[in-house]
Order: sequence, then C-alpha cells, then structure tokens
Amino acid sequence: VFPYINNYMKDAYTEVLFDAVKETSVKSGYDLPEPIEAYVVMLLTSYVEKPDFLPEEGFGPTLFRIKHFSQAKDLADTCLFVAGVFPTMGNRKGISRRYYQDIGSTSYEMVAEALNPELFNTLAKHFIFLSDFIEVTVNTSKHLPNNLFR
Repeated sequence: VFPYINNYMKDAYTEVLFDAVKETSVKSGYDLPEPIEAYVVMLLTSYVEKPDFLPEEGFGPTLFRIKHFSQAKDLADTCLFVAGVFPTMGNRKGISRRYYQDIGSTSYEMVAEALNPELFNTLAKHFIFLSDFIEVTVNTSKHLPNNLFR
C-alpha cells in the first residue's frame, strides 16, 4: 500500500549495513575493493526482509539443476549469506560451512561465464574470506541490531 515506506526501509538498511561493513574494514585492516564492498552491502540488504531464502530442493540439487546464470547468481548469493550470517546452520545435519562456501564459489564461477567476469570471479575466488568478513560484520558491528537477520 505504501511503496515509499519499503524504499525508505531498504535505504535505511543499506546505510546501516554500509556503515557496518566500513567499520569491519577499519577494525580488520582489510579494505574491500569498492565493487565488492557494494556487492556485500546490497546482498545483505536484500536478505534483511527475505524470510524464505533457502532453496526448496536443497543446495546441492539446486546447483546441479542450474540452467541459467541468474539461477547460479541466486544460489551463490544465498550461499554467501548463509556462510556469512548463519555459519553453523548445517551443523546439526552434519553439513559444514565449507559445503555452502564451495557451492557458492562454484555458482559465482558459473555466473562469471555470462556476466561481469571480473566481479564474479573475484567473488568466487575470495568466497571464504568474504563469508568470514560478513560473519565478523554481523556479529561485531555496533551499527547493527543483534536481531537484524534473526
């Protein structure tokens, strides 16, 4: 009914997440390249109010059924979000964080074949670092409310 409220909230999330990512960069001494920093902020923003983000069939089967780069991007983004924000999500089922990192990295490589190779190859190559960076950001930033993604 009020689309401007949604846009306002998205802008507010983007601003808070940008500040949190900058804070993590300063604290860690890692200065993310601007396109990567922007991608991480936009990725996190897109998942703030997205309760149903897990693939219906599971991560592995979804990877093997990818037919278009947009599906690979969606899966890679979900993997980066899960590995960064919920790194222990699969532990109870015997699924390690590395499982999501490997699927995500592979999916970004698939995207790079069709879209912005420099960006997506960088995301693929540095997937583990970026998921660690996101984990530190969401768990230690004074800019983020504790329950933003919970």
